[in-house]
Amino acid sequence: MPRCAPCAPVSCARLVVLSLVLVPCRSPAAEWVVERRETLPAPAGVTLTRIELSAADAKAELHAATFLSRTHSFALMDDPENAYDLASAARARGAVVAVNGGYFHPDRTALGLRVRKGKEIHPLERAPLLSGILTVTANRMALLRVGEFRRASDLQEAVQCGPFLVDAGRPVAGLNATRPAKRTVIVEAAGKRFGLIVTSEVTLAQTGVILSTPEAIGGMRITRALNLDGGSSTGMYVASNPPLYLREIRNVRDFVGIVPR
Repeated sequence: MPRCAPCAPVSCARLVVLSLVLVPCRSPAAEWVVERRETLPAPAGVTLTRIELSAADAKAELHAATFLSRTHSFALMDDPENAYDLASAARARGAVVAVNGGYFHPDRTALGLRVRKGKEIHPLERAPLLSGILTVTANRMALLRVGEFRRASDLQEAVQCGPFLVDAGRPVAGLNATRPAKRTVIVEAAGKRFGLIVTSEVTLAQTGVILSTPEAIGGMRITRALNLDGGSSTGMYVASNPPLYLREIRNVRDFVGIVPR
């Protein structure tokens, strides 16, 4: 059985970077207001922003790393032998931003589809938790529901995880609103923009509401957001000057990175 549940994630992995430090709010539908926004040093082609927000009796701090698909792409960094931490894995693959990746079993066997550099590491699985897939082909990146996925001959990278937090620009209904935990999220947005998100101590429902609020990410209209592994696996590395490293606690199976094209 996997070590984690959607709200208390399994031993886990890393990806588009938004990192949130949040205090849970009682109403997941509360409106979030930006209190402060600061642009941080970032690698060329990546925008890294620290954002402070508030909603009723809750506060949030975000670090958001976003990019355009014409300059960068996503890459999976697999670590079956537990040889890397997040920062060293990012440097080895040439990733300018990286986060922990998808779910895995205690013996480090991956949960769900994994494809790295065109090679399938683990096959697709059917399970309610594994509802979405990050896919990278020669010409397109996308966050797809499992039912939308059709294996392309030029599939280069893929990570299956879930649940979806935002779909069609709106928070997904029915997400857990009572169990806060650290979160790692991949986002797809209008204008061929993508990003990685890391949160701390928020519920899935709160995360969906925050990410569907355009003002939260500097006007970035997120159309889809897919939850990755989280909890003590959550981490983010940015190859800025100096580097930003929100260090993971638990060793994980794989990582998701942003790499230049």
